[in-house]
Amino acid sequence: MKNMKRILFLAAFAALFLSAGLVGRAGGPRTGVKAPADTLVISTTELCKDVIGYDGPTPLVIKVVGGVVASVEALPNTESPSYFERVIKGGLLKAVVGKKVSEAAKMPLDAVSGATYSSEAVIENLRTGLNEAMRR
Repeated sequence: MKNMKRILFLAAFAALFLSAGLVGRAGGPRTGVKAPADTLVISTTELCKDVIGYDGPTPLVIKVVGGVVASVEALPNTESPSYFERVIKGGLLKAVVGKKVSEAAKMPLDAVSGATYSSEAVIENLRTGLNEAMRR
């Protein structure tokens, strides 16, 4: 029953995510939102689908404006909320905000104590997403 709920949740989320068009260049035909040409939005949903935290994938959306990381947000995931909250409060998502993408991709990031598997997966998502941003 738990697996069925998880599958339904992930399927519903995937449908919502894809319909919102959160992948690709902002302002392009997939987003439906006008944004400056120097804005890039990277989702790690597909890039890191095999990167697993304690209880599943930990996808992120990374927004880059003018070559600088403007924001990093966690997408819905199946991690235990109390443990994933430690990752958020530990500052992993904010650590790269305001940095040039090339600089952020090389930053040493440490796992959050008490949420090691989740934070290691988030770090892998961050690195992969930032490397993808450098390729574009």
